[in-house]
Amino acid sequence: MTPDNLILKISEGQTAPFYFLHGAETFYQTEIIRALIKKWITEDNREFNLETFDARESTVNHWLESAKTFSFMGGTKLVVVRNLHEAVPQDQAAQALIDYAQSPVAETCVVITADKADRKRKLFKTLTALKTAVACEAPKENELATWLQKQAGATGYSLSPDAARFLVNRVGARPGILAKELEKTLLYAGENKSVAEKDVAEVVGESKLENVFALTDALKIKNPERALRLLNNQIDHGEEPIKILGTIAWQLRIIWEVKHHQQKNLSSDQIAKAMGANPYVVGKALQHTRRFSVQQLRRGYSALVQADRSLKSTTKNPAAVMQTLIITLCH
Repeated sequence: MTPDNLILKISEGQTAPFYFLHGAETFYQTEIIRALIKKWITEDNREFNLETFDARESTVNHWLESAKTFSFMGGTKLVVVRNLHEAVPQDQAAQALIDYAQSPVAETCVVITADKADRKRKLFKTLTALKTAVACEAPKENELATWLQKQAGATGYSLSPDAARFLVNRVGARPGILAKELEKTLLYAGENKSVAEKDVAEVVGESKLENVFALTDALKIKNPERALRLLNNQIDHGEEPIKILGTIAWQLRIIWEVKHHQQKNLSSDQIAKAMGANPYVVGKALQHTRRFSVQQLRRGYSALVQADRSLKSTTKNPAAVMQTLIITLCH
């Protein structure tokens, strides 16, 4: 079941007493929870029927006690538990959660989220196997334009195919940001229900994807001043270092994969089809493949892995880690 399918089911009144939402695209987690709140919670019953927990600050006993306690106001109670991946319960607690998930209380709807699900652990293996488990992952790039058109259609607007593709090209494969930029575009369109490419161009700012290519370019030509300026600009505009790192890693992977297909003498369109990627992204990557040897890409990935470990250490300064990475890659 996809996130969009679940949101549609919820809007039609088809809900289950237990959901496990897993995957890095937290936008979908938020949208599903919002749909459930809209379905079950009102201003009158919110205090009694909605309870939220952070797995890092609470225990399985807290969640299950809440789930098993009927609401004073009646109706369906909604219990939301976030960040299970950061505080995985062990042994008896994990088993208690598994037992509940397999036989939940009908009068309560429990929603548990995890940005990552390690299927080597019994708990995650069990939860992801449930029929009501939903993988919150971004659609493939070649599906995002259609996704945007459906999002616009749901609010009464018609987004042209060219406008949808233009928006994806400007923002990249990031559904959360795409949704916000689409909302801004529709507000700009106002009473004009047919949204064209020029409307998107008026509203959506310079492509962050272009900035990432520029950053990668600066790294390759050994220009630490430009690379650091681009990095600091992104951080100053609210981008999290771990996300910037992930985007650089994604960019290098795209370049590497395009380079692999390019060596087979495939055309740009053939490469895009083989990868299931946006032709625009492939075209941009083709401009950079000649600048990267396979050995350089391997070394780059090693540096990225080290930076990733450092960013996940609570003792490190994230901005400093990224700045050190930039200098390392430039030398």
